[in-house]
Amino acid sequence: MIGGLARAFDNLFGRGEAAVTVPPLDGAMRPNRMLDEAASRAALDGVDCLAACGDTLFASAGADLFELGADRTWARRKAYGSEVACIAPVGADGLAVALESGEVVIEGGPFDGRRYRADANVTCITAAAVAGSHLYLANGSAANPIGEWQRDLLERNASGSIWRIDLDSGAASRIAGDLAWPAGVAVDGEGVVYAEAWKHRLVRIDPARPGRPQVLHTDLPGYPSRIARAVDGYWLALFAPRSQLVEFVLREPAYAKRMMAEVPKPFWVAPKLRSGSSFYESLQGGGVKHLGMLKPWAPTMSAGLCVKLDAAFQPRSSLQSRADGRTHGVTSVAEHAGQVFVAARGDGVIVALPLETHAADRGGAR
Repeated sequence: MIGGLARAFDNLFGRGEAAVTVPPLDGAMRPNRMLDEAASRAALDGVDCLAACGDTLFASAGADLFELGADRTWARRKAYGSEVACIAPVGADGLAVALESGEVVIEGGPFDGRRYRADANVTCITAAAVAGSHLYLANGSAANPIGEWQRDLLERNASGSIWRIDLDSGAASRIAGDLAWPAGVAVDGEGVVYAEAWKHRLVRIDPARPGRPQVLHTDLPGYPSRIARAVDGYWLALFAPRSQLVEFVLREPAYAKRMMAEVPKPFWVAPKLRSGSSFYESLQGGGVKHLGMLKPWAPTMSAGLCVKLDAAFQPRSSLQSRADGRTHGVTSVAEHAGQVFVAARGDGVIVALPLETHAADRGGAR
């Protein structure tokens, strides 16, 4: 009863879960154009996930696996019969390839050729991480496939989960459930850290005591995705910015349901990996353009953003592409050979920057 009254007051005064405020890009996330100004840009249509394995950098795009050659070009390594959901390094010379079907294939290393499946209902794998002989999988939703992530957000679902697979025996167990689209996972010395996209936060759980989660960072300005290890911390990809308009629509379930039923999907009021292709999209009209040019500070449904985190998962710097940029929809980051590589699925490109360009804090932590 008390919870119901609290929600009623939140809805009345627009606070708590009923608030439509969005945190500004400030401090370590102060706006910049570093992704668009990167000297190295390679087109790879459909690029989604990156993984550095030994001396090789891999990228997934569609149903294909690519590798970066010595000439700095991307060559197709292998084609799979199913869309590649994500990839992750396994030790020094192995690679875990998670498929849209829910199956995980190991390429190279001591587990080469082995196939795993967490559960028959785990078919929305968004991210993977390996620690020792355990493979950790983030399953975004039990209600929608991975391609329906916008619908899952608008339905305000929380049916995602985190799974652990023993690579030796193949035994699988669920270590966390009822999550709002977990889209990234990493393992540190204290437990398993996951990015919960629809709640805009990073959470750590101890697999031995999964019922006591620890929130590491909350109220992020975008929807967090994959987490990758860095030399001195971690990289966090945020695949789309948050918007006050989207936050408002999420508080109106009847409107959202009717919109999804009657409006073509490209024109939904929802975050996107790439926006601005049509005037019929929300926020593409007045106040966004001036003299035919898109304002870099304009409200936008898509942008490019990845954040450098320290060992405590606190923001220290960021790489960005603003509303008028050309590196939108960042879904993965990886460090390799003294550079940081960023995959922008929205624009189908991979950009690379020297690690030292952002080694120092840019404005401090928030």
